[in-house]
Amino acid sequence: MRHFWLILLLFLGSPAWSQTVVASVEPLAKVLRSLYGEKITVTTLMQGNQNPHQLALSPRQAMAVQQADLVVWLGADVEAPLAPLVARRKGRTVTLLELEGVYRRKGEHQHHEDHDHEGHAASTDPHLWLSVDNMVLLAGAVGQQFPHGLTPGQPQLWQQEAKAQLQAEKKQLMPLAQVPWLSYHQPWGYLTESLGLANPLVVSEQLGAGPGSRRFVTLAGQVRDQQVRCAVQEPEARAGLLKRLCPDCYVQPLDPLGRDSLQQKYLPWLSELSSGFAQCLQAAKDT
Repeated sequence: MRHFWLILLLFLGSPAWSQTVVASVEPLAKVLRSLYGEKITVTTLMQGNQNPHQLALSPRQAMAVQQADLVVWLGADVEAPLAPLVARRKGRTVTLLELEGVYRRKGEHQHHEDHDHEGHAASTDPHLWLSVDNMVLLAGAVGQQFPHGLTPGQPQLWQQEAKAQLQAEKKQLMPLAQVPWLSYHQPWGYLTESLGLANPLVVSEQLGAGPGSRRFVTLAGQVRDQQVRCAVQEPEARAGLLKRLCPDCYVQPLDPLGRDSLQQKYLPWLSELSSGFAQCLQAAKDT
């Protein structure tokens, strides 16, 4: 009898009533952590050591998708490896690309004459989480689908704060709006467009491919002629190539997936990104 009461007390005192929300990528998890209280466990499916462009899911990750109380992901167009697992789910799911009003940028694929292959057709730019408007839309959908565990006033309070922060950061960056900058590839379009920044000079549309010799010469000429002095370096970028291409550039490491950030919530991370751009562009302007 003593064992029975001990087991009962352990069960009642355990976090078994806690529910789990799985986000496909870390920026979505940062939004979810901003909305939910301690009764909801938010986990990120894609791990920091996984390549987002060549994602292979482990059996443990597949099980996490099946067992989650809610799955929040981008959609099959940009997360194809995840689509079959989501299709087999019986639980609740929020798919960003299926929400009415979601903003899609076209993924740009350029064909260069020194490449042997033909250029690819434009597709959806997968970095949808860098659009604050998209995250505001997502927060509303998540709140409707899974209201259990939301902190008081959410998601409305977060949505208001997100819109206000975006406008404040856009205003702060306005003096740097026309400063040219360099990016290895272009994951930043959603963010820089909403902040009013210039389009970057892009080294390669694909992370795994560098520019051919003719393209490199053309880029070096553009860096010189446009007086580019700011380079934003993603974790997968070829740092040595960036340095050769723009030896006078101030290099600002930034991760569009937030894997290197200590910020667990979206808006502090957004501020971190905006500050990184401001630092790089200001250094270029002062050169």
